[in-house]
Amino acid sequence: MRQFFNNLTMQEVFDFYFKYLSFILDTTWVWMPFVLAVVFFKSWMYYIQRYYWRTLDWIMLEVKPPREVERTPKTMEQVFAGLWGSFGTVGNKYEKYIKGKIQDYFSFEIAGRDGEMHFYIRTLRKFRDLVEAQIYSQYPQAEIKEVEDYTKSVPYDTPNKNWDLWGARLKLDKDEVYPIRTYPHLIDVTQTKQPNFLDPLAGLLENLGKLKPGEQIWIQMLFRPVLDDWCKKSYKTINKLIGKKEEKKIGLWEKELSTWQAAIGGVAQELVSGTPAEFAKKDEKKDELTSLMLHLSPRERDIATEIGEKAGKRGYEVKLQFAYIGRREVFSMANVSAIMGFFTQFANLNMNSLKPEARSMTKAHYAFAKVRKAYKQRKLMRLLRQRSFWEKGNVFNIEEMATVYHFPTMAVQAPVTPYIEVKKGGPPIGLPTE
Repeated sequence: MRQFFNNLTMQEVFDFYFKYLSFILDTTWVWMPFVLAVVFFKSWMYYIQRYYWRTLDWIMLEVKPPREVERTPKTMEQVFAGLWGSFGTVGNKYEKYIKGKIQDYFSFEIAGRDGEMHFYIRTLRKFRDLVEAQIYSQYPQAEIKEVEDYTKSVPYDTPNKNWDLWGARLKLDKDEVYPIRTYPHLIDVTQTKQPNFLDPLAGLLENLGKLKPGEQIWIQMLFRPVLDDWCKKSYKTINKLIGKKEEKKIGLWEKELSTWQAAIGGVAQELVSGTPAEFAKKDEKKDELTSLMLHLSPRERDIATEIGEKAGKRGYEVKLQFAYIGRREVFSMANVSAIMGFFTQFANLNMNSLKPEARSMTKAHYAFAKVRKAYKQRKLMRLLRQRSFWEKGNVFNIEEMATVYHFPTMAVQAPVTPYIEVKKGGPPIGLPTE
């Protein structure tokens, strides 16, 4: 092709492209309806989904955990397992394509402000009882109350001459079938008498306790339940790693076609040669290794095992985003490093890790850098306030989610979390309600 164009003059090249463009324009009546249909469908879904989303009734709940949390994040894992029951809010095609219904989702958030660490849950009002029931079932001494959205404490036009921010959305470095480092790998098993859990929140709490007045850190984990179909990709990856060949499923039509081909071939052979056709013999299967698991290296064996364990638990589509916000006179990028250090703890170089999404990071270089940076900052601020979840997220299982978001255990000594100091008692049985 390159040699063809090299032999042409500029006028011939221009004539070629002009004829090619003319052909495309002349056939507009063929392909344009399909293009317009796709554009209309996308625009329609964009409009109805956002119209439906604006009608949703959201509330903000603050959770004050008990001080004596002795167990590992396994407890929070059970909370996420219970919330999976919210799956199926889109009942049929009419609700999806006409009413614009979307799968309901939650937002579990951590906010550091005023020298304290706060745990928030943003949920639809209709799911308040479900959320409270799941929290109280695992943390009976916790306290949950409805509060005002903490993001309103920062001016809406941030960044401005007084406020600055830095943040990003996080994504998985590798395919979502590979898990991140989870809490079972953060248990110090060298202590045989009582294994010590190395809580990843410890370092974050220490940094939040050192925030100055006018500094805030927001970490938001938005999630919605998904079908278990994502596990099929995990099993295919495992089969590829261990060298297991997948059996090809033959459909009904393929079976019928192969039968007719054999019958026609047999008749043709008998007519030509005059000898009856032999019955088809089944191919003798050679002795093959069903799996190469025994021949894998320890690293490859661990990868296959970890992928299988991730696929064995319920999954959510997750969107992680964070921001460090502060007044310009106290703004320090060192606090951004502290947040990234928190997420770096979940990195497993053999498996997966979390990293900032390049296009969402609030920085810009080269042409119009200042303007582009301000645009990214305002866009991120809007996303943090709205907690919209239109894009596709990464699939996490409940173990990974509980590792990222859980209440501090007794091993965390940082005095920045507003705990419940007294234990509450329930009302006596048979108490009259009127």
